[in-house]
Amino acid sequence: MLVGMGAVIVFLCILVVCMAVMKRLIPTPTPAPEALSQTRSDAPAGTSPKVIAAITAAVHQYRQSHSAAENKEMSK
Repeated sequence: MLVGMGAVIVFLCILVVCMAVMKRLIPTPTPAPEALSQTRSDAPAGTSPKVIAAITAAVHQYRQSHSAAENKEMSK
C-alpha cells in the first residue's frame, strides 16, 4: 500500500515539475486586438417605446394571471 501511495506522490511531483517547465517554455497566447465594429447609421439607438410598453403589459398580465393561480392553490 505504501509503494502505491509513494508512486502516486512521485508521479504528482513529476507532473507539477513538468507543468512548471512547460509554463516557462511555451509562451502564453495574447488575445487578438478586437476589430472596430461599425454600427449602422440607420439602426435605432434604443428600443422603441412601443416595444417597451408591449413588454411591460405582457409582464403585468403574466404576473396577474400567475398570482391568481397561486392564490387558488394556497387556499386549498
